[in-house]
Amino acid sequence: MFYTDKPIKNNNGDLLNRAGFAKMLAKSLLNLNVVDTFTVGLFGKWGSGKTSIVNMMIEELEAQQKGKEEKDKLFVVHFEPWNFADTNQLLSQFFIRLANEFRSKKDKKLEKIGMALQKYSEAFYAAEGIPYVGSAIAQAGKFGMNALGHRMRKGSDEADILKQKEYVINLLEQQSTRILVVIDDIDRLSNEQIRYVFQLITSVAKFPNTTYLLVFDKEIVTKALEKVQEGLGEEYLEKIIQMPIQIPELQNYEIKKVLINRMNEILINYGEVTFSDAHWHSLFDKCIAPFAKNLRDINRLCNSVEFKLSAIASEVNFTDMVAISALEISMPEIYEWVKANKTILTGENDLSNVGAREKSQKEWLVFYTEALKELLSNHGQQVQNLVEMGMDFLTNLFPYFGKRVGKTYVTVDFDLLRRENRIAHGNKFDRYFNLNLDYIGVKKFDINWAINKYNSEELSKFLLELEEKEYSYEFLEEIQAMIPKLSEERAEVIVTALCKTGAYLENVTQNNFFSLRSDTYVSLLIIKILEKILTHNRKSFIANMIEGADLDSLQTIAALIRQIEFDHGRLGEDGPSYKDKIITLDELIELERVLFDKLKAEFETNSLFDFHSWNFIYGLLKVFEPEYTKTYLSELFKEDRNVLLFLDVCVGKWTGSSVSYEVKQFSDEPVSKDRVMSAIQAQRKNGELFKLPQEIQNKCCAFYLKEMNKVNYEGHISPVDIDALLIEWKNAL
Repeated sequence: MFYTDKPIKNNNGDLLNRAGFAKMLAKSLLNLNVVDTFTVGLFGKWGSGKTSIVNMMIEELEAQQKGKEEKDKLFVVHFEPWNFADTNQLLSQFFIRLANEFRSKKDKKLEKIGMALQKYSEAFYAAEGIPYVGSAIAQAGKFGMNALGHRMRKGSDEADILKQKEYVINLLEQQSTRILVVIDDIDRLSNEQIRYVFQLITSVAKFPNTTYLLVFDKEIVTKALEKVQEGLGEEYLEKIIQMPIQIPELQNYEIKKVLINRMNEILINYGEVTFSDAHWHSLFDKCIAPFAKNLRDINRLCNSVEFKLSAIASEVNFTDMVAISALEISMPEIYEWVKANKTILTGENDLSNVGAREKSQKEWLVFYTEALKELLSNHGQQVQNLVEMGMDFLTNLFPYFGKRVGKTYVTVDFDLLRRENRIAHGNKFDRYFNLNLDYIGVKKFDINWAINKYNSEELSKFLLELEEKEYSYEFLEEIQAMIPKLSEERAEVIVTALCKTGAYLENVTQNNFFSLRSDTYVSLLIIKILEKILTHNRKSFIANMIEGADLDSLQTIAALIRQIEFDHGRLGEDGPSYKDKIITLDELIELERVLFDKLKAEFETNSLFDFHSWNFIYGLLKVFEPEYTKTYLSELFKEDRNVLLFLDVCVGKWTGSSVSYEVKQFSDEPVSKDRVMSAIQAQRKNGELFKLPQEIQNKCCAFYLKEMNKVNYEGHISPVDIDALLIEWKNAL
């Protein structure tokens, strides 16, 4: 539903409790006991509901005069001058409107006044100069009728105009009906038209028993008069307005009530949008309410939010969308700045406070305050207040930024920001501006359905599909954000699916300085999810997973056990260490036995190298089953191909600004360098080397070049040298 600025017609639409004021105004106008022309000014800012008040006032006049004869009623004419294109049309239509209203009444005296007003207006057409307002008004009485043409041919003159006006005045003095002429929206006119309206009521249409209610924004009209009228606009108005009435300022609670009711209507229509009552209350007073000062502001904000949600409701946070839309409408300069500064607002890959650029919170506050001042420099005396509003907005909507400038002291919960689709999360930020679902890798509906509804097989399939689209890491982060909401049952389903697919998730994401792979993330994520399983159930759950695992699951479970070993300090100091261990040490030792028994059983029909990611398994066996591992590998290494596959853990690959390879120390490996060199020579000569995965081919070449001492000063081998060697070997076949 979209909202217009169309004023309300009656009290039924009164949202701001203005009916009482309108009733008081109607009573005052009815009780005016003046014979001469009387002018009332009704002042109010744009968007303050002036026209709505006028409509309610007219309704109240009709109610209070119900049952009276026409001649005893206050005769109301409502004229809107901004409907007309130029000054001539404005003034002519004023008289047409006035004349037609009188002629439409079933009262002979009023009809007579209407005819007299028409003749008075027609008399202007032929006059060249009129002492009241000049030649412009002389042209304003044109009706375009045959009678008018006849009058022009007869040669109407100034004397005829004065005669017609005198006739109108006499008729108005002889009857008891009082006239109320409402002229609304004067502040919408051009400066010249504003002056002509005031000259009209003080000269040309200065009639007895007539009250003018002039409705406008006083500040706008005063400035307009200063430009076209000699002297101060304020003084000019004081001479004309005999009863100035200022519309009371709207109470904040009334505006807030309307805003909340409107937003609630929108929220109901978009049930798929993320909404948190706590988040709404935390932002409302700083990021939303300050930008909704009147009903017009509310309408514009509601329409903007409605439009945006129609495109992307399911992928954003309702409160954040309302807030950023309010900023866009009220402070477009800061809105554009927000769009261009995602990093410093969300913290995503933020390196702006590193090294020589490091600043204190106080220094950052001064820095960004000055930046906002520059953005808002064209707002004159309002700059300081607007800067404070802008800073309050930014520090509340973006907690990372608030912490940077010392305005927020709570820990930034990035999982919460992600879970609630908040603009303050780097992954969610852009969608608030591009409003395009196509740019969103994993949509909220799919995330919720996968996490809360899929069984383990369905979830595994979904994960692998995301891996193909390069969104697997993003989905894993969504799972992490949802952990606080998981039940024990759903935790078990998700862990099972992650174990099944973990080894095949190779999507890479950039996180500050580091590139992270999905499979590296999985074991850490599983540990966090296992916390949702009751403590006394965890060991048995993991044991059951091991016993029922296939090759795909086993390698991920091995990586999980390896991580738990790190947490207990059994594999050195590498990797993170958690204060609260997911299982006890005794339980871990029991699970080691279950895992190793399972692996040994698998090795009867499958090779270590049949595992997609066998290095985790090898690492555990090497530490906890050294004798078995040595014997098992000695059998494997009888085949040259297996020797070359083993190089995957012996040769490292460096990535960054450039790529290079490095051969690790070989002293503790279960195969000699001579054995590796012989395997390389044999496999390249029979062509089997070139059937291996490309990365294994590269590592074989790197090992060979290292043994030939063809390395750079850091001991690394260049991909260029590797490619050249591979070509040489292939050509030698």
